[in-house]
Amino acid sequence: MTESRCLQGIWSSPWIFIFAASGAAIGLGNVWKFPYMMAENGGAAFLFVYCLCLLFVALPIVIAEVAIGRTVRSNPIDTVNDLSERRLLHPAWVLAPWLAGITGVLIMTFYSVIAGWTLAYFERAITGLFTSIGRFEADVMYQDLLDSPVEMLFWHTLFMVLVVLTVGQSVTRGLATLVKVLLPVLITFLFLLAIYAFSVGDSAEALDFMLVWSWGDFSFDMVLSAIGHALFSVGVGLGAMFSYGAYMNKRMSISRACSIVVGLDLLVSLLAVVVIFPLAFEFNIDVDSGPSLAFVTLPIVFGALPGGQVIGASFFILLAIAALTSAIAMMELFVSWLHEKFYIGRLKAASMLGAFIWLVGIAILLSFNHWDAKLLFNKNLFELMDALTSFILLPLVATLIAVMVGWFVPEKMLRREMITQAPQHFDWWYKILKFVSIPLIGLITVAGWIGV
Repeated sequence: MTESRCLQGIWSSPWIFIFAASGAAIGLGNVWKFPYMMAENGGAAFLFVYCLCLLFVALPIVIAEVAIGRTVRSNPIDTVNDLSERRLLHPAWVLAPWLAGITGVLIMTFYSVIAGWTLAYFERAITGLFTSIGRFEADVMYQDLLDSPVEMLFWHTLFMVLVVLTVGQSVTRGLATLVKVLLPVLITFLFLLAIYAFSVGDSAEALDFMLVWSWGDFSFDMVLSAIGHALFSVGVGLGAMFSYGAYMNKRMSISRACSIVVGLDLLVSLLAVVVIFPLAFEFNIDVDSGPSLAFVTLPIVFGALPGGQVIGASFFILLAIAALTSAIAMMELFVSWLHEKFYIGRLKAASMLGAFIWLVGIAILLSFNHWDAKLLFNKNLFELMDALTSFILLPLVATLIAVMVGWFVPEKMLRREMITQAPQHFDWWYKILKFVSIPLIGLITVAGWIGV
């Protein structure tokens, strides 16, 4: 039997796991991507479907990932190999963690580029470029960044260096220290900005957009987007929760901890739209403007605030750190596997993986300027990578993990993992996973593959 080992350590308390898992989930997907996806997909209707997706698709699969990770206390690849050697799983199931790791690496190739934008905007804020900025100046600032591949390369490189140095440390030490300070500060900051946005922005139109929907707003494509982003935002299918579960104390209730993680993820997404939409409507910014929405709206906000230079710089550096904790989670699967399987130092493993991501990221950042050619399905390289991971790979990996845990891992083993403290709650989770989550995510996977 493969040696079952956990060389990374154990989370010191339930709240450290919650902070770390929330740090993996909360990042650019909440503040940058969620608002523009909500705007592009019907506003309130998308939000309603998204919440259902979190409850009935993302949460049950997150619980499944953490549970299977804690069974063997090793990296996801060796965990499945261990269970297969014990004749509890077929060896072919190792495809699931391998695909999860590959998906995380592919997301990192464009995630690191966007994260570099947050560092660029931190520099612009701290040097006073947000002061009294208007809509036209904000548009120009954003476009100037996209038109400068050299500057984008600098920030992309800096972010990847930070990721490699951080993930090269023991996760239960370095990451735990980072997130237990970061998350409360980030949430408090967003909450205060939301109060300000509602007081000075067009809150009436924003509330109408966020809360009022009609049946005509619903479509299959919108549901596909909602499920895809629910998986992306929470980190389902990346192997991160699988890995973090291996460091989880056996006395922790998995369902309670994961429910808090998903709840915090939703809270940050809601705070982001409450910050952005009232001000976007107030300044006549098209909320359907795609990836530029946050990077055009927020500088206007900070430019109008007393002390906006400090507040803006603080916000973007916090967002960069949130992106960093998510990036760590995307690389953790392969870094922990290289460390535990081949005894390669974490820093060396992170450097090897980071170099590959950095190289592919150069091609991604060029797709915003010199290489902005439509390659397939009228999408450039960035758009293709985003669609491939969000609508095909993430749902596929989530389906594989959910089927593996729900239908092939022995139920007795799952019950021993103290997924819930109440037997009836375990039964609820187990049935939802098998008969709701798996059919829904399977349908979306097939739709993504055939391009519906």
